[in-house]
Amino acid sequence: MSVVTKDPLEISLSVVSGAQREKNHQVLQPILTNLIAYSAMLKQLHWNVVGPYFRPIHLQLDEIYEDAQDAVDTIAERLVACGHSPTGLLSKVVSNSELREVPEGFTHDRQVLEYASHGTHELVGLIRSRMAQIEDVDTVTADILHQIVEKLEKHHWMLQAQRM
Repeated sequence: MSVVTKDPLEISLSVVSGAQREKNHQVLQPILTNLIAYSAMLKQLHWNVVGPYFRPIHLQLDEIYEDAQDAVDTIAERLVACGHSPTGLLSKVVSNSELREVPEGFTHDRQVLEYASHGTHELVGLIRSRMAQIEDVDTVTADILHQIVEKLEKHHWMLQAQRM
């Protein structure tokens, strides 16, 4: 998914160039897409959780959502800093997301924990697979991804602990 552009505006915004610039786009755009899809999944679960643990799970999903939205913004801004226009259009997110959807409708609290935990684990795996591609190319981008993964892994642990 390499995007080669000669747009002077994009290039003038870029803090990196050449192969480094293109690798950033190749790695970051799919991560942005998956983070947007993940955020939507969290809200779907948040709105539809039912059961005795409704309130703590409802609030916990809001916390995770806030971190996901921060990550969306961070990745989008890194794309811009690398001279690329980030794509967050819903049609593109739907067609390009690599995450599995959660079911519609009210969902029992234990299932919500399972879906949220699985989705978080899946997202971490996708980000980690792309981190390997950027580690030696752009350490700043790699550091950003490390920080996002660290937060997501903490959320995963907390979701999993509640499932025991």
